[in-house]
Amino acid sequence: MQRTFLTILISALFLSTIGCGDKGPKTTPVSISISQKGSPLVGATVTILSADGNTASGTTDSSGVATMETSQGKKGALPGEYGVAVKQWESKTIPSPSEESPDDTRTVRENKLPAKYGEHGTSGFSFTVGTSAVKESFDIPE
Repeated sequence: MQRTFLTILISALFLSTIGCGDKGPKTTPVSISISQKGSPLVGATVTILSADGNTASGTTDSSGVATMETSQGKKGALPGEYGVAVKQWESKTIPSPSEESPDDTRTVRENKLPAKYGEHGTSGFSFTVGTSAVKESFDIPE
């Protein structure tokens, strides 16, 4: 009886581990340092887009570094050629356009950076992800 119970217990433990672990394609760690006129850009949203449509994003920390994460929550990015977009959002309170309530206000978000850096195809920033960890740096000169 004890032997049967032990066999069932060991089998259940073995079967419970099947399928555990990372699923899906393997990502490569990617960190991107963003500066503006040589100073770290804090709180910027960095997104990367490959020709295959793969994306990853991150937000720059106090040293201007963003650690990329896929939309599935995996650290890094899939191998490929990537374009980079950078936006730094600022919230502003503006008057409501309603004539009925001229004292009403609303909050809108505006990108503080020049528009061309907010698009993958116009930022001028690109890099390649392979199988080794990637650390890239880009400076916005304006």
